[in-house]
Amino acid sequence: MTTTAKPLLYIISGPNGSGKTTLAKELLENDNLEFLNADEIAKSLNPSDVSKVYMQAGREFFRKMDEYLEQRKSFAIETTLSGKYHKRMIERFKQGGYETKMLYIFLDNPNLCIDRINIRVSKGGHNIPDEDVIRRFFRSKNNFSDIKNSVNQWFLYFNGGEKYIEVAQGMQNNMIIFNEELYNLFFGDANG
Repeated sequence: MTTTAKPLLYIISGPNGSGKTTLAKELLENDNLEFLNADEIAKSLNPSDVSKVYMQAGREFFRKMDEYLEQRKSFAIETTLSGKYHKRMIERFKQGGYETKMLYIFLDNPNLCIDRINIRVSKGGHNIPDEDVIRRFFRSKNNFSDIKNSVNQWFLYFNGGEKYIEVAQGMQNNMIIFNEELYNLFFGDANG
């Protein structure tokens, strides 16, 4: 008798400009997972002005998630984790038999995120208004703290230097801290 492995929902999260897409492409390259990213969907719908199709891209993002759940297909999503739907979404997929993993990437402060977004824009990428970046920066960190014990496994990465640094990882209430200084940086200012 063979057992079927659980499908996987991989949540790649962090504030705007933290390096989610870059890390996602590196991590998922060998895993052959579908990668859902609302910004990429928007670019495919209207490459010249993604701001005009954000709502349509969001609907398509959620439609694809529903389709994957129905098919029990493993996939990864990218999110700032600044919305309010994540806990319900995670619970829904867990009830659907999914294993859930969340990777969170952070920087020192929202100004670094803004600087990286400006670099992205100068290379033809999409912009995010500064006030949205700042608001989402702290909301995202607070949501990570609130949501991390809802997933089967979580990973915390710092991306403020030359390379990604794994700071901590956990499974529900059990955790391993690899870099105490960066861990304290993250949780020390999570409330803004």
